Amino acid sequence: MDWARRIENYERVTGFPRSLFIAADGRVVGTWIMGNDYRVKSAYYGGYPAGYLKRIAALFPDRQRVLHVFSGKVDTEVLPGDTVDCNKSLRPTYVADAQDLASVPLHLYDLVLCDPPYSVEDADRYQTTMVKRNVVMRSLAAGMSDGARVVWLDQVLPMYRKDEWGIEAVIGMVKSTNHRFRVVTVFQRREQRSKLQEISQRSAERLSEAVLEAT
Repeated sequence: MDWARRIENYERVTGFPRSLFIAADGRVVGTWIMGNDYRVKSAYYGGYPAGYLKRIAALFPDRQRVLHVFSGKVDTEVLPGDTVDCNKSLRPTYVADAQDLASVPLHLYDLVLCDPPYSVEDADRYQTTMVKRNVVMRSLAAGMSDGARVVWLDQVLPMYRKDEWGIEAVIGMVKSTNHRFRVVTVFQRREQRSKLQEISQRSAERLSEAVLEAT
């Protein structure tokens, strides 16, 4: 499904006016104004704002399996999926640190949602240390399949390797006055080349350089 059809489905399902656009470079840009509905169904600190999961579900109607990382008490009735959290008392599907997801079968999931602690103060509320965003992105890249997507909600753009991830969409998210401004970034896992392919390419490049020098 291309992004034009995703946006069309989003508008049809949510009933919201057009707020997402395809830029000249092919990426999707836009702004979501969430309004002053402060309810979080689970009442869990840092839970997704009302309506967020509905919007994500509408953007990805073709999703197969969803994984919620930093899941907390995410509402899986709105967007069903498995969960990952380091707090076993929350009873996630997988108890794991998001910085090391080797024990999680990431290859099974085509859509992964991430909403990490935004600051040290937030991490303190969860009684955990602040995560290293780039390490989480590397851990996701190590296990996810080509074409799978990560929807990352944060106040910053996480560091990532451009040979592992491509950015498909950047959506600003405003809740209401005196609330933090956040950004929804949609990453897609790039095609992974095998070691043999990399060696073959380097060999071809060296051969081309040798030919040019000889001529």
